[in-house]
Amino acid sequence: METEFKYNLEDTSIFDSIVETAGARNLRLEDVEVIDMHAAYFDTEDFDFRKRGIAYRIRQEDDRCTATIKWDVNVREGLHRREEFNLVVNDERFALNPNIDIFVSSDAYDVLLDAAGDKPLKPTITMDYQRRQFKVDTGRSISCISLDEGVIHHIDGHTIPISELEIEWYYGAEEDFMDLAYRIQSKYGLVSEDRSKLQRAFE
Repeated sequence: METEFKYNLEDTSIFDSIVETAGARNLRLEDVEVIDMHAAYFDTEDFDFRKRGIAYRIRQEDDRCTATIKWDVNVREGLHRREEFNLVVNDERFALNPNIDIFVSSDAYDVLLDAAGDKPLKPTITMDYQRRQFKVDTGRSISCISLDEGVIHHIDGHTIPISELEIEWYYGAEEDFMDLAYRIQSKYGLVSEDRSKLQRAFE
Protein backbone atom coordinates (compact mmCIF):
# COMPACT_ATOMS: atom_id res chain seq x y z
CA MET A 1 0.00 0.00 0.00
CA GLU A 2 1.30 3.45 -0.96
CA THR A 3 0.11 6.42 1.10
CA GLU A 4 1.18 9.93 0.16
CA PHE A 5 0.09 13.55 -0.14
CA LYS A 6 0.54 15.37 -3.44
CA TYR A 7 0.73 19.15 -3.89
CA ASN A 8 1.18 21.48 -6.85
CA LEU A 9 4.28 23.57 -6.26
CA GLU A 10 4.74 26.65 -8.43
CA ASP A 11 7.44 28.08 -6.15
CA THR A 12 10.05 25.33 -5.87
CA SER A 13 12.07 27.30 -3.31
CA ILE A 14 9.48 26.06 -0.80
CA PHE A 15 11.17 22.65 -0.94
CA ASP A 16 14.48 24.20 0.15
CA SER A 17 12.68 25.94 3.01
CA ILE A 18 11.17 22.63 4.12
CA VAL A 19 14.62 21.04 4.13
CA GLU A 20 16.04 23.90 6.22
CA THR A 21 13.12 23.80 8.66
CA ALA A 22 13.45 20.05 9.12
CA GLY A 23 17.11 20.45 9.98
CA ALA A 24 16.48 23.37 12.35
CA ARG A 25 13.99 21.30 14.33
CA ASN A 26 16.67 18.67 14.95
CA LEU A 27 14.80 15.96 13.07
CA ARG A 28 17.13 13.20 11.99
CA LEU A 29 17.61 14.35 8.43
CA GLU A 30 19.40 12.41 5.71
CA ASP A 31 21.16 14.16 2.87
CA VAL A 32 18.93 15.28 0.02
CA GLU A 33 19.11 12.67 -2.73
CA VAL A 34 18.89 13.65 -6.41
CA ILE A 35 17.54 11.07 -8.87
CA ASP A 36 17.04 11.44 -12.63
CA MET A 37 13.94 9.57 -13.74
CA HIS A 38 12.51 8.44 -17.06
CA ALA A 39 9.09 6.81 -16.78
CA ALA A 40 7.18 4.98 -19.51
CA TYR A 41 3.58 3.81 -19.09
CA PHE A 42 2.04 0.90 -20.97
CA ASP A 43 -1.48 -0.22 -21.77
CA THR A 44 -3.37 -2.31 -24.28
CA GLU A 45 -4.65 -0.98 -27.59
CA ASP A 46 -8.06 -0.62 -25.91
CA PHE A 47 -6.66 1.06 -22.79
CA ASP A 48 -7.98 -1.73 -20.55
CA PHE A 49 -5.72 -0.73 -17.68
CA ARG A 50 -6.78 2.89 -17.75
CA LYS A 51 -10.44 1.89 -17.75
CA ARG A 52 -9.85 -0.11 -14.56
CA GLY A 53 -7.74 2.53 -12.83
CA ILE A 54 -4.51 0.54 -13.20
CA ALA A 55 -1.10 2.03 -13.96
CA TYR A 56 1.70 -0.10 -15.49
CA ARG A 57 4.98 1.78 -15.35
CA ILE A 58 8.60 1.07 -16.21
CA ARG A 59 10.87 3.68 -14.64
CA GLN A 60 14.59 4.21 -15.03
CA GLU A 61 15.91 5.71 -11.78
CA ASP A 62 19.54 6.64 -12.47
CA ASP A 63 21.05 3.18 -13.11
CA ARG A 64 18.13 1.13 -11.74
CA CYS A 65 15.11 -0.01 -13.74
CA THR A 66 11.86 -0.73 -11.85
CA ALA A 67 8.53 -2.11 -13.02
CA THR A 68 5.54 -0.90 -11.00
CA ILE A 69 1.83 -1.67 -10.90
CA LYS A 70 -0.64 0.61 -9.06
CA TRP A 71 -4.33 -0.09 -8.56
CA ASP A 72 -7.30 0.38 -6.19
CA VAL A 73 -6.69 4.11 -5.98
CA ASN A 74 -8.46 6.18 -3.34
CA VAL A 75 -7.93 9.95 -3.29
CA ARG A 76 -9.24 12.62 -0.97
CA GLU A 77 -7.98 16.20 -0.58
CA GLY A 78 -4.56 15.38 -1.96
CA LEU A 79 -4.11 12.16 0.05
CA HIS A 80 -3.51 9.24 -2.31
CA ARG A 81 -3.85 5.66 -1.12
CA ARG A 82 -3.34 2.79 -3.55
CA GLU A 83 -2.09 -0.73 -3.84
CA GLU A 84 1.40 -0.85 -5.31
CA PHE A 85 3.84 -3.55 -6.33
CA ASN A 86 7.43 -2.82 -7.42
CA LEU A 87 9.89 -5.15 -9.09
CA VAL A 88 13.48 -4.36 -10.00
CA VAL A 89 14.09 -5.40 -13.63
CA ASN A 90 17.58 -6.74 -14.33
CA ASP A 91 17.10 -6.94 -18.09
CA GLU A 92 16.61 -3.41 -19.42
CA ARG A 93 15.42 -4.88 -22.75
CA PHE A 94 12.21 -5.79 -20.92
CA ALA A 95 11.35 -2.08 -20.83
CA LEU A 96 11.15 -2.07 -24.63
CA ASN A 97 8.59 -4.87 -24.81
CA PRO A 98 7.02 -5.48 -21.38
CA ASN A 99 4.31 -8.01 -20.52
CA ILE A 100 2.37 -9.03 -17.42
CA ASP A 101 4.18 -12.36 -16.89
CA ILE A 102 6.97 -10.73 -14.88
CA PHE A 103 4.42 -10.16 -12.09
CA VAL A 104 3.16 -13.75 -12.02
CA SER A 105 4.22 -14.36 -8.41
CA SER A 106 2.39 -11.28 -7.07
CA ASP A 107 -1.19 -10.12 -6.52
CA ALA A 108 -0.59 -7.58 -9.27
CA TYR A 109 -0.59 -10.37 -11.86
CA ASP A 110 -4.21 -11.33 -11.13
CA VAL A 111 -5.22 -7.68 -11.32
CA LEU A 112 -3.56 -7.27 -14.73
CA LEU A 113 -4.85 -10.58 -16.07
CA ASP A 114 -8.41 -9.77 -15.04
CA ALA A 115 -8.21 -6.37 -16.70
CA ALA A 116 -6.59 -7.25 -20.02
CA GLY A 117 -5.90 -10.97 -20.32
CA ASP A 118 -2.87 -11.66 -22.50
CA LYS A 119 -3.32 -8.68 -24.83
CA PRO A 120 -0.05 -7.13 -26.01
CA LEU A 121 1.03 -3.87 -24.42
CA LYS A 122 2.04 -0.62 -26.08
CA PRO A 123 3.69 2.55 -24.75
CA THR A 124 1.34 5.45 -24.02
CA ILE A 125 2.83 8.25 -21.91
CA THR A 126 6.45 9.01 -21.04
CA MET A 127 7.86 11.39 -18.43
CA ASP A 128 11.28 12.86 -17.70
CA TYR A 129 11.90 14.53 -14.38
CA GLN A 130 14.39 15.02 -11.61
CA ARG A 131 13.48 14.09 -8.05
CA ARG A 132 15.03 15.65 -4.97
CA GLN A 133 14.09 13.82 -1.81
CA PHE A 134 14.95 13.37 1.83
CA LYS A 135 13.61 11.30 4.71
CA VAL A 136 12.38 12.70 8.00
CA ASP A 137 12.35 10.62 11.17
CA THR A 138 10.27 12.32 13.88
CA GLY A 139 10.76 9.48 16.32
CA ARG A 140 7.17 8.36 15.73
CA SER A 141 7.11 8.03 11.95
CA ILE A 142 9.41 8.06 8.94
CA SER A 143 8.32 9.95 5.84
CA CYS A 144 9.90 10.92 2.54
CA ILE A 145 9.48 14.45 1.22
CA SER A 146 10.26 14.91 -2.46
CA LEU A 147 10.11 17.48 -5.24
CA ASP A 148 9.61 16.35 -8.85
CA GLU A 149 10.48 18.78 -11.66
CA GLY A 150 10.30 17.93 -15.36
CA VAL A 151 7.85 17.20 -18.16
CA ILE A 152 5.17 14.75 -19.22
CA HIS A 153 5.33 13.79 -22.90
CA HIS A 154 1.76 13.39 -24.10
CA ILE A 155 0.85 10.76 -26.66
CA ASP A 156 -0.16 13.49 -29.15
CA GLY A 157 3.19 15.25 -28.92
CA HIS A 158 2.67 18.15 -26.52
CA THR A 159 4.31 18.43 -23.11
CA ILE A 160 2.94 19.15 -19.63
CA PRO A 161 5.19 20.58 -16.90
CA ILE A 162 5.77 18.69 -13.65
CA SER A 163 6.31 20.64 -10.44
CA GLU A 164 5.00 18.50 -7.62
CA LEU A 165 5.73 18.05 -3.93
CA GLU A 166 5.04 14.64 -2.37
CA ILE A 167 5.03 13.59 1.27
CA GLU A 168 5.01 9.80 1.49
CA TRP A 169 4.48 7.71 4.60
CA TYR A 170 7.12 5.01 5.06
CA TYR A 171 6.81 3.62 8.59
CA GLY A 172 5.47 4.32 12.06
CA ALA A 173 2.36 6.10 13.33
CA GLU A 174 0.10 7.20 10.49
CA GLU A 175 -1.39 10.00 12.57
CA ASP A 176 2.11 11.44 13.06
CA PHE A 177 2.71 11.33 9.29
CA MET A 178 -0.64 13.04 8.71
CA ASP A 179 0.18 15.74 11.26
CA LEU A 180 3.54 16.39 9.58
CA ALA A 181 1.89 16.76 6.16
CA TYR A 182 -0.87 19.05 7.44
CA ARG A 183 1.64 21.28 9.25
CA ILE A 184 3.71 21.64 6.07
CA GLN A 185 0.62 22.30 3.97
CA SER A 186 -0.64 24.96 6.36
CA LYS A 187 2.70 26.71 6.79
CA TYR A 188 3.36 27.07 3.06
CA GLY A 189 -0.22 27.34 1.79
CA LEU A 190 0.21 24.30 -0.44
CA VAL A 191 -2.45 23.42 -3.02
CA SER A 192 -3.42 19.75 -2.86
CA GLU A 193 -3.40 17.68 -6.08
CA ASP A 194 -5.93 14.88 -6.49
CA ARG A 195 -4.61 13.83 -9.91
CA SER A 196 -1.67 11.54 -10.49
CA LYS A 197 0.90 12.45 -13.12
CA LEU A 198 -0.64 9.82 -15.40
CA GLN A 199 -4.13 11.28 -14.97
CA ARG A 200 -2.83 14.72 -15.83
CA ALA A 201 -1.27 13.28 -18.97
CA PHE A 202 -4.62 12.16 -20.35
CA GLU A 203 -6.47 15.45 -19.72
